Amino acid sequence: SGEIQVAFLGVRYIAITSDMAKKEKLSVDYGALVRGSSDGPAVQPKSPADKAGLKAEDIILEVDGKKIDSNNLLGDTISQKNVGQTITLKISRDGKEMTVTVTLEKRPNS
Repeated sequence: SGEIQVAFLGVRYIAITSDMAKKEKLSVDYGALVRGSSDGPAVQPKSPADKAGLKAEDIILEVDGKKIDSNNLLGDTISQKNVGQTITLKISRDGKEMTVTVTLEKRPNS
């Protein structure tokens, strides 16, 4: 198509560190905490993450079985995937682990 297409999940997140996990009283000390900010909501409306049912305060623990941590950031992991690819996320919600499948889309231009 002559354009570079970047895979898009559609979440804002904070990378979890052990210090942050203690401060926030999180159940894990790794992963990506889905959290909004003044820049926008945690989960962008109509994004792949929204369609898959991700919610604010979910913690993304793994992508396709690969642990998300300081050596393997969520953004870097998603950027290595392809538009249209279906990935499996292991998430923690309210202390319970679950698996969610998400089909990545092309990053919007705006």
